Amino acid sequence: MDLNAVIGDIYDAGADEQDWLSVGRTLFKCLGANAGSLRFQRADGRSVNLFEISEAGEARYTDYYRHIDPIRSALTRLMPEHGSSSAVLVIDDLVDAAHYRRSEFYQDFARPNGQEHMLLGVVGDNDHTIIGFFREGMAFGSEERSMLSLLLPHVKRALQLHQRLHRAELDARLGHAAFEALPGSAIVVDGDCNVLFANSSATRFFSRRGLPITMSASMSGGNTRLSWDNRGKAACLRAMISDAARGGSGGAIRLELDAGSTDHVDQLAVFVSPQPPQFSTGGGFVGQGAPVLVLIHELSRPSIARPSLLGELFGLSAAESAVAMALLGGQTAETVAHDRDVSLETVRTQIRTVLRKTDAANLRDFERIGALLATLAH
Repeated sequence: MDLNAVIGDIYDAGADEQDWLSVGRTLFKCLGANAGSLRFQRADGRSVNLFEISEAGEARYTDYYRHIDPIRSALTRLMPEHGSSSAVLVIDDLVDAAHYRRSEFYQDFARPNGQEHMLLGVVGDNDHTIIGFFREGMAFGSEERSMLSLLLPHVKRALQLHQRLHRAELDARLGHAAFEALPGSAIVVDGDCNVLFANSSATRFFSRRGLPITMSASMSGGNTRLSWDNRGKAACLRAMISDAARGGSGGAIRLELDAGSTDHVDQLAVFVSPQPPQFSTGGGFVGQGAPVLVLIHELSRPSIARPSLLGELFGLSAAESAVAMALLGGQTAETVAHDRDVSLETVRTQIRTVLRKTDAANLRDFERIGALLATLAH
């Protein structure tokens, strides 16, 4: 068998261009095995046998026989010695063969399932992955051991690639779900206002006519960009997006609308912020600076974060949360002091505490944080 072709199949499986079951069959033929196992820890925490098609057989092992498997126990003790290095082993290298063949594991599971002889490869990755090959009759010899030794480094790299791809896929699904869960219009742009992502709400929002902010293909073609019909507002928004892309706090701006049509709203609030880490998919992108989150709200339907959320996230006391809510509701410090029957200095001290605990640069920055929280917690 062409060893280079086998190695190519291994990497194809790592890149999800070929399934591991077919690679397993190729490896069985290459090593003269009847069956095998490759138990792998996926990015979502699930452990799967990439070579196993019988769920019932795999369940029998994981539910009971895994816990009395003397080969597995011996390999677990061996791992610290080998660290991240690879090794090829047979049963005699790990346990007393005569004692092993009298064990419940061998008598009731290994032998009835064609695992009289085993050829085991310690892959040498951080997950201590083991690849195993089984057959009846003749024991595995030096030729099979040498061939598996040649293949192990490629299996290791293919599994690392497989795990990275699955982790990236999982991160992408979680990031997409988080954006779709936002009730408002959420757009991610780069520092040049090129649109990297828009949730379904944003897509519906931008399908309306007569808006002062649009999402359309650029004149040069290719990229979709955010643009505005007011030069002054456009310059301000571009500056906030550029600031957020370079690590700044961004900002917020209000856009006025004509109310002559039912398709229009009186006002829009646009909030610009660096993309929160929990929404990151972990991948890079082509663009200027870090990704920037742009949230668009219709001020005719305002929403405010609940007081308990502010306390839970930022450790605000009940009094501080009440002051914070009043500020988000548009009240001045003087009005808050009057309504709460406390001194103006007390309210100002509470405001400074709120800004410190929420890491807001100023009241305007705190209003942006409050609007973002209201959207996330809606």
